[in-house]
Amino acid sequence: MPNKSKHILPETKLSGKFNKEIVIITGELSGEIHAFHLIDELKYFFNFQFSGIGSTKLRDAGVDIVYDYKNISLTGLSEIFSKLRHIRDAFSKIKKHLREKRPSLLILVDFPGFNMRIARFAHNLGIPVIYFIPPQIWAWRKKRIYKIKKYVNKVICILPFEKKIYEDYSIDVAYAGHPYMEIVKPLYTREDFLRMAGIGGKAPVLTIMPGSRDNEVEKHMPILMDIIEAIEKRVENLKILLPLAENIDQKIIEKYRKENIEITYLKGLSYDALANSDLAIIASGSATLEAAILGTPTIVIYKISFLSYVFARLLVKINYISLPNIIAGKEVFPEFIQTFDVEKIAEKALYMLSNGKEKIKVEIDNMKIKLGKENSYKMAAKTIVEFMEHTYGALP
Repeated sequence: MPNKSKHILPETKLSGKFNKEIVIITGELSGEIHAFHLIDELKYFFNFQFSGIGSTKLRDAGVDIVYDYKNISLTGLSEIFSKLRHIRDAFSKIKKHLREKRPSLLILVDFPGFNMRIARFAHNLGIPVIYFIPPQIWAWRKKRIYKIKKYVNKVICILPFEKKIYEDYSIDVAYAGHPYMEIVKPLYTREDFLRMAGIGGKAPVLTIMPGSRDNEVEKHMPILMDIIEAIEKRVENLKILLPLAENIDQKIIEKYRKENIEITYLKGLSYDALANSDLAIIASGSATLEAAILGTPTIVIYKISFLSYVFARLLVKINYISLPNIIAGKEVFPEFIQTFDVEKIAEKALYMLSNGKEKIKVEIDNMKIKLGKENSYKMAAKTIVEFMEHTYGALP
């Protein structure tokens, strides 16, 4: 049973005085994007020095990259085995870095399997730990909350229902609102975007997003091609958009594109594509919440290895896989997971092309209210600085 007494922080014996150093750890693109914006806000408060695990975006933000996460980014439990050597290498390097740097703070961003082990290591070194975007304990591995309570000094959550879960276990927690409410906005007007994409005003538009990792593209593109083929038999002049994830090469996508299907590739315009689409078909992940915020009717698909799926069925205790449905508590976006009936998905897509936006409008508006309207990164940065002032006194 949870302990509902007042918040009790982990007893961390500080390894040293405040030294401006912050180590931040991310393990995939969406987490790195969150870290990038968080760092940008933290720089307004103080001249911190950042280092840690990230990739191109954090390097561009001036972070000293100790290890590039591209070798350890995972999509399922079985994928761990093929990347075990890289994971061990990453652990070794970041542990060495923490021992030598003794930073004033360690910020963990998502990526729980890796980050929870680092939290324990940092705690034992006397380094305070903040977890921004904590493990989804409400979905699986709920006992992990006891390790969070032991090794993490403060949790900053971004989903509206998470705060109470941590409070019930006397964990110091802050709710910052969801970052996407601030950043998920199209760059162009509808007229300008359609002109740039070469789309006539009345042509139906479908955006597909197969995922931000190579193995996700490999699993989802063939089924997406079959679905599009089935839709195009009944919809004339359908325009297909594919916003490329920053770390996905177009050549990888082209390996799976059928010759009779034309795709317009877009770089850096995913929000515009979604905002101006009549329908999206998206591999489950952060893009489904982006679609919801932009009011885009969406079909969610996802496929992982058979072994990962078996484990997931045993461990995951939620009714839905996509965040919009989890937040709404009902199926707003249809989900098709692991096995795919192409005709059934195509029929659902045809219905949504005609009736989608109005049907989901009320649910989307309610979801946005729950997610909040404040600048989540600024609120998280303020919480972090206040924590450091409480820990070390006024920052010099």
